[in-house]
Amino acid sequence: MGLLALVEKFRTPAFPIIEVVKKSILILDTVGDALSAGLFHQDKLKTLRLKGADASGEALLFKAVDRLLFGAGLNLTDLHVIVVSSGPGRFTGIRIGMTFAAVLSSQAQTCALAVSSLEALAFGTEGTHFCPVLPGYRGEKYYQSFRRKHSDAAPKAVSQPAWSSEEDWERKAAEIKANSFQIIEREPQTADFLKAALFYLKKNKIPKFEPLYLKAAGYEKRK
Repeated sequence: MGLLALVEKFRTPAFPIIEVVKKSILILDTVGDALSAGLFHQDKLKTLRLKGADASGEALLFKAVDRLLFGAGLNLTDLHVIVVSSGPGRFTGIRIGMTFAAVLSSQAQTCALAVSSLEALAFGTEGTHFCPVLPGYRGEKYYQSFRRKHSDAAPKAVSQPAWSSEEDWERKAAEIKANSFQIIEREPQTADFLKAALFYLKKNKIPKFEPLYLKAAGYEKRK
């Protein structure tokens, strides 16, 4: 499905389709091992991935934003929405990404929209009953179950986001499958975050800009 068709799919009277299509949307995900970024402009999505000693570092974030804006012939003030992953995942990655997005949105005088990686995965997954799963540190998992009323509907969370240790995951995965939910494990793509963002923009409803921490800071260092 094309992006324009996707916007039409989530059309509501609160946010006319032409207003969303004309918007320039910057997308940042600093939660994974690599920095994923994208720019939705003139109904096209340009993406890039950068790796380094610290994939969520500010130097790479500035580099990604500059490259995307320059390629589209845009300035920071031309952005309408800045989308960022709120987690779950690495504490440092979440903190840096959301702080960067908040500062950038202030400089651009525009909206910052936080979308969880699990929710982004849900918008990028087909089906009616499924459980997106994100890999964590040393075999740990983050997961959340979603349901659609029908194939063209937006996904709706039917459980809270949760974390599992490697030791407990096999049991929890069996419980998820027993409830007829398909397990979908992969990293979210930039297009997944865009789909979720377009849905919220069409609804004219912006979620709270807050991080999704499922573990205490420094948990990995204490193991």
